[in-house]
Amino acid sequence: MAPPEPRRSAQGYELTIAVNHLGHQALAMRLIPLLERSEDPRVVITASEVHDPGSPGGRVGQPAGLGDLAGLRAGAGFSMVDGRTPFNADKAYKDSKLCNLLFALELARCLDRWGTAMPVLAWSPGLVIPRSSGGFFRTSRRHNEWGQRLFALVARDLLHLTATPQQAGALLAELATAPAYGHPGFSYHCNRLIGPGRLRFEPAEPSPEAQDGALAAALWSASAQLVGLAAISGHPC
Repeated sequence: MAPPEPRRSAQGYELTIAVNHLGHQALAMRLIPLLERSEDPRVVITASEVHDPGSPGGRVGQPAGLGDLAGLRAGAGFSMVDGRTPFNADKAYKDSKLCNLLFALELARCLDRWGTAMPVLAWSPGLVIPRSSGGFFRTSRRHNEWGQRLFALVARDLLHLTATPQQAGALLAELATAPAYGHPGFSYHCNRLIGPGRLRFEPAEPSPEAQDGALAAALWSASAQLVGLAAISGHPC
């Protein structure tokens, strides 16, 4: 996040979408044959509340929105998925998190159709700002160090709106291993802020756009073409 101009992957794809979405889809599609042969498989995808324009983080700045995927469909050289909006690093991040939800939705649908249904769990860890120099905001700190220091001071230390990396990691481990999350199909869970220093992890409804089945199918197809994986072990996409 934060660069004023888009950066690109080796394939020429805008880097936020390449890392947060296209890379996820490429990895997951390659893992499906192994998961299908596993005893208790599941897929966990880290999304974010900011995919939803109605969420507190999603209301700040430009909202997530993929349009008709014109930018993604155009292939190498696109700046934004919708193909219309001038590049905005914050929106690119929000769009990538919306892609995560749509990919999870379509993956669960495809697995069910193929007769290999398994849990596909999308989740939001909440706002995680580590005290180290790594983690979230590490790139934007280089562009606006004092602004990010002030934001961290207020959000993490004064208002207590954040989760620690350890708390988020524990939730991820639970999603990946606990029997309670072993039911086949798509679900979304959110580490929701309910008050200063108080977070509650619970099932949640994705944004309306994140529940658009036709958009999810179109995103899957366009992304599969870009990562060179139009089918999985004989399964049509």
